[in-house]
Amino acid sequence: MIFLPTTRRSIVAILFFFLLPATPILAADELLIYVFSGDNPAVGSEIQLDQNRVGKTSEDGSLLVDVPGQGTHVITVRADQGDITARFASGAGQLVDAVVQVETGETFLDVYAQTESVLERKSSAKGSLNIRVMQGDSVASNESIYIAGLGASLKTNSAGEASITLPRGRYRTQVAEKTANLRIVGGLTRSVVLEIDESAMMMQVAAPTLEEVIVIASFDPAGLELSERDTTNIVDTIGVEMLARFADSDVAASVVRVPGVSVQDDKYVFIRGLGGRYVSATLNNATMPSTNPSKRTVPLDLFPSNFVNQLDVKKTFLTHMPGESTGGNLAINTKTFPDERILGMSIQGGYTTDLTGETVFVDALQGDFDQLGWDDGARSPDPALAAISDMLNSGEATDTNTGQVFTLDDATAGELRRAGALLMKDGFDPSFESAAPDGKMGLNFGDLFLFDNSELGVYAAMNYSNDWSKRDDGERYTYESQGEVADNFLYRQYTNTIQLNGFLSVGWNVGDHTFEWNTVASRVTESQLERSVGQEGDEFQALLRQTIQWEERQYLSTQLAGSHFLDDMGSVSLEWQATVSQADRYAPDRREYDFSATSSATDPVALKSQYQFAQPNDQQTELFNGFILEPGTIIRRYDDLMDDNLDVSGQLGWDVFDAGESYATLSAGIQLIFRERTSESATYGFNVNQVRDDLLRTSNLLVSDVVYSCNTTSSNAQCGSDAEGGISNDPNSGLVFADKTLASDSYDAELEYNSAFLMYDHTFNASWQVVVGGRYETYKQTTDTFSLQGSGGAVQSVIDEESFLPSLGVNWFITDSQQVRFALSQTVARPDFKEAANATFYDNEFNVRVRGNPFLEISDILNADLRWEWYLSEMDSLSVALFYKDMDKPIERVVQAASGSAGNSRTFQNSDSGELYGVEVDGRFEFALGDGYDQSLFVAFNGALIESEVRAANQEARALQGQPEYTANLIFGFDSISAGHQLTLLLNQNGKSIADVGVSGQPDVFLEPRLDLNMVYRFNMSDSLTLKAKLENLLDEEVKYSQGGQVFQVYRRGSSVQLGFDWQF
Repeated sequence: MIFLPTTRRSIVAILFFFLLPATPILAADELLIYVFSGDNPAVGSEIQLDQNRVGKTSEDGSLLVDVPGQGTHVITVRADQGDITARFASGAGQLVDAVVQVETGETFLDVYAQTESVLERKSSAKGSLNIRVMQGDSVASNESIYIAGLGASLKTNSAGEASITLPRGRYRTQVAEKTANLRIVGGLTRSVVLEIDESAMMMQVAAPTLEEVIVIASFDPAGLELSERDTTNIVDTIGVEMLARFADSDVAASVVRVPGVSVQDDKYVFIRGLGGRYVSATLNNATMPSTNPSKRTVPLDLFPSNFVNQLDVKKTFLTHMPGESTGGNLAINTKTFPDERILGMSIQGGYTTDLTGETVFVDALQGDFDQLGWDDGARSPDPALAAISDMLNSGEATDTNTGQVFTLDDATAGELRRAGALLMKDGFDPSFESAAPDGKMGLNFGDLFLFDNSELGVYAAMNYSNDWSKRDDGERYTYESQGEVADNFLYRQYTNTIQLNGFLSVGWNVGDHTFEWNTVASRVTESQLERSVGQEGDEFQALLRQTIQWEERQYLSTQLAGSHFLDDMGSVSLEWQATVSQADRYAPDRREYDFSATSSATDPVALKSQYQFAQPNDQQTELFNGFILEPGTIIRRYDDLMDDNLDVSGQLGWDVFDAGESYATLSAGIQLIFRERTSESATYGFNVNQVRDDLLRTSNLLVSDVVYSCNTTSSNAQCGSDAEGGISNDPNSGLVFADKTLASDSYDAELEYNSAFLMYDHTFNASWQVVVGGRYETYKQTTDTFSLQGSGGAVQSVIDEESFLPSLGVNWFITDSQQVRFALSQTVARPDFKEAANATFYDNEFNVRVRGNPFLEISDILNADLRWEWYLSEMDSLSVALFYKDMDKPIERVVQAASGSAGNSRTFQNSDSGELYGVEVDGRFEFALGDGYDQSLFVAFNGALIESEVRAANQEARALQGQPEYTANLIFGFDSISAGHQLTLLLNQNGKSIADVGVSGQPDVFLEPRLDLNMVYRFNMSDSLTLKAKLENLLDEEVKYSQGGQVFQVYRRGSSVQLGFDWQF
């Protein structure tokens, strides 16, 4: 984290040089302190780091200190004028510059990485250097001086001198094949003498004397991290320090700490009440395809926090951002250059109340690689099923040897139906086992190598986790239009989640050029089972329902990126990236079925009160009377969705002029995106003559009691010489195979999305900044599927449009500590592939079907933002923001108009218009406990009040779907630095929001407020070993949805505790 001073001032300084270790980098002397009293160095000032004395300042007022480990540290300067205390947070191997003015008590801090890209160096503070080269007693005139990373060499004049201004940091300098290592502090200037000794490998840096020339310079540090204060638009940032402090496992869990941000389904981000199509997400400046067919954005639980260097939530649109950034842009920036050699390992175990060690129901089908999250084919459909289906649908069979085509007769068709049923009869009844404790393991490695003219950085990480979650005490209801109860169920759900992730980044700095190669592989697999009992809403009979699903979500990405200075002054820069990515959702063998009681033979109320979810059905048969397997509900569905994505972009920047407090930049860029989706789906089930209830009856409520085969090895009691039932070749005597796939279930889609932008940024007298620009986008999306009506003909949805999206930003720097930002922009929201496809997919939150709408239209949005920011000190800040959005034809998810159980499905529609507006508050304040900063308490809070109004034909005005009434976060933190303790308490709550819009008289479905409380503890047992513990969902408040003032769905997740260790070797 970078701490900026509240005022700018001139101070006297001397630039300090030091020797670097040999290749590879092993960081030392990370902290460089300068102490001044007025315009003079404070010589002999005692320096303490974390209450340990580390030395005294030299004649130039400086001291170099090693910083142990990573985290928060306290500097104390003991001078004649009194003690000065400051604190900073740094990662392992990061460099820290501290300039202390004892008379005013000010401390200026700059924390940054040892190795940065050229664009990061461009934005950092600079120091000036006057070099004199001596060889013996003579000056070395016309001598070349090469400084690594400069891209060019200097020449000494006749007096043996040369001058240059460079960004702060460490530099390797070479003269006459001899090298020296130096460090520059931003804003400071000094003359230095380099003495060449022909017999030595290294040059000598002459010791500083007070008689040397000292130049007065201003000190204005800039930071490694993009901060809210330094950006051209409204940005909220979570850096490495906060990611570690929150101890969130993935990006989705971290972003809820940002004001105005909420997360749906633990995966999908909402910014200021807008999500999905209104929010863009980028990974290292590249767009990402989604692995979820119901969402346009990639699920953020795919990205572990230890891959991430920084999260930026950009809430106002600028023209270099995607045009669909109405709510904002979530920018995920991964790690590239490590600050030192690192090798670390983490392990963690977890326990969830009323889950870990308890009996849970699981998938009866098991594969050899299930523990890695890979289905080995145990759940894959037998290829013969597709062949049987094709023959039955066409009425023909082809001899594969001769190619001769035969027409199927009734007997052959019957045998094919019997064969298909035999291939899919197993695996419906669940197994039972004990839920294991959660486990997680992570490895990371990084190193930095120095060559003669370049630097090479490598960072790699891998994570594996296996954990359980639950929905307990679940209730689920649906209602008729007048509020009468239709479906009425109790349910329980268990999910075993396996994550396997890998990340590799290679960065190369050579002169004025930086090249990066980033590769991400992330997989999340969920094995989910749900059992529910109650009353269905059509015949109002007792019913038992079960769903089994195995889902693998995978994201693969590889990227080449570069940043370059195109001239010697660094005033023209180029940034580019080319990314190939693939998102895949593989859901083999989703199994569903219902058992229903005929003629009210079983009382639903009694069934709900006595049913034991943790027991097999055949162990509680006394509860079941008159039940049959509903043949129309038993299905096996196989889904495979794949997105292939190519994203290429480039941005050119030009510093038009720089006149000190007035300066301007011009930037222009292009982005080309091509995306292709293939979504394949097949659904198979059984047919039977439903008059023959006797073929479907069971007292055990096991599918295997109804779907079975009789042969010489069968032990089924129902098999006999004259018995009917089980699998047959005739629906009048048993169950036969049926292909229930709809033509619209599979679809293909293609997207060509190209854009260009131009942006001008002008700062006037360090008081006003104006940013103006425009973005031109062409967007063509084609989705091919089939109609649900008539003959099921082809249906093509085409969105072909061009948009010009302007933006204007004005920033007023009132004082050095206060500023006001205003932004006005236009953005767009477009239907994605699935929303525009006439195909069905599943929503796992409500366990309902969702169908796209090929007639959706594009939504245009006007955005206005105003934010006041006050930086009271290095640690304390406060901001207040107002925002407004005017939306034309907003796209929303709605409840489909239907009666009974059929009404429990969803689709999408355009409303006529909408408005959204609100206010945000964000603050952080830190309090020292006792003298100094060794123990401190901080309080961070943020919240947003959001209102919206959507208007649609034949509907009353209401709020926008997905928009919470408020979002609120409260964070308390305690640090005891010398003892190594860190405690964080995190509270989060979001207000009421519409989950699904009700139409045709149906009320809206609301997600009710819920308070979430987590606690994180970290103990640095040593420089290399950290103990961490996290208590999650301590209050275990119920997750509740309502409709028309009545419960729609409710459940509890349980509280959990996680305990682990981090080792750095």
